[in-house]
Amino acid sequence: MKNDILGTRNLSKVLHLPWLIMITGLIVLSACNEDDTRPSINKDFMNEMEAARMKMMENMNAAPMTMDPDVDFANMMIPHHQGSVDMVNILLKYGKHDEALEIGRAALEADQASIDRLEQFLETHGDPVPQTGIDFMDDMDMVMMKMDEAMKAMHYTSDPDYDFAEMMIHHHQGAIDMSRVELEYGTAEKALEEAQMIIDHQEEEIIELARFRNEHGQPE
Repeated sequence: MKNDILGTRNLSKVLHLPWLIMITGLIVLSACNEDDTRPSINKDFMNEMEAARMKMMENMNAAPMTMDPDVDFANMMIPHHQGSVDMVNILLKYGKHDEALEIGRAALEADQASIDRLEQFLETHGDPVPQTGIDFMDDMDMVMMKMDEAMKAMHYTSDPDYDFAEMMIHHHQGAIDMSRVELEYGTAEKALEEAQMIIDHQEEEIIELARFRNEHGQPE
């Protein structure tokens, strides 16, 4: 009698097993379908942007240091601007939104013009005039590290236009912070003028980028 009862219970379990398998399969299939409908990250865009970021940081860290704040500022700001130029060119390859593309083209033009002025400054400045007993390099390293950490922490989405705006806000804030360090320690008139121009222009661009990002909305 006991064996009959156990046999009945086991048979009941076997009969219910296909239903359990079917229900579990439907749940898994439903979850997969939900994932399939979510836009995926544009990995090509992300990889190219990250490569441009790393190249920019490597070139900034490799810039020759002379202990002349004006010369060192120019030598670091040139690869920083080049990083922006490289990122804009990536946006022009993947972006689709007219407003983001327009902001990008304006940034490219302004940064290239600033590169030209900084290179001209280095050519005409003469030999570096090292300064001792100042915290220029410590302050510059700090703002560079802060910028890079913010850019590395960014979460990419499926939308290159949105991601470009987010990345460039951090990038431009880094340029502003670097320029403020130059204003504190620099002495050469042309370098100080360029630093102030960078602050003014990058602040305007951050406003435009933030407006686009907020109006465009974060992709799901």
